[in-house]
Amino acid sequence: MSKTYSEKQSRRTVMMSLTILTLAAAAVAIKAALRAWSVDEGGWLATGFVVIGFSAIFVFGSRFWKGLDDIQRQGHATSWYWGCIGGVAMSALIISVTGLAKSEFTLGVATLMVMQLVCSVIFYAFWWLKGRDFSFRSGE
Repeated sequence: MSKTYSEKQSRRTVMMSLTILTLAAAAVAIKAALRAWSVDEGGWLATGFVVIGFSAIFVFGSRFWKGLDDIQRQGHATSWYWGCIGGVAMSALIISVTGLAKSEFTLGVATLMVMQLVCSVIFYAFWWLKGRDFSFRSGE
């Protein structure tokens, strides 16, 4: 039986959510076990789970994205753009109101903002080049 568009998208969303929750639960369980055994892994376990988690999000997210039509893609892209700008503005407001200007929190927020900007420019450049029939793959 053929599934409808909504059923396919719902299934992808549920699969992505379950995968991420499973990875998070596994990370917490392993971290608790290591603490119980007095083992200090120096943060490498968390780094590994972050990499695996973001990889899973990217894989499921790209499948989700490819299933959207153009209007839905534009809606998601616009909401991410304005949502990120709103998040940056709220972070700047919190930093200025609470006096956290010279803290590790501010350094983390600044690092996040720079990385978002760099990644945004890279992805925009790929999008721009693709729109001009440029490809890194031969024969396309």
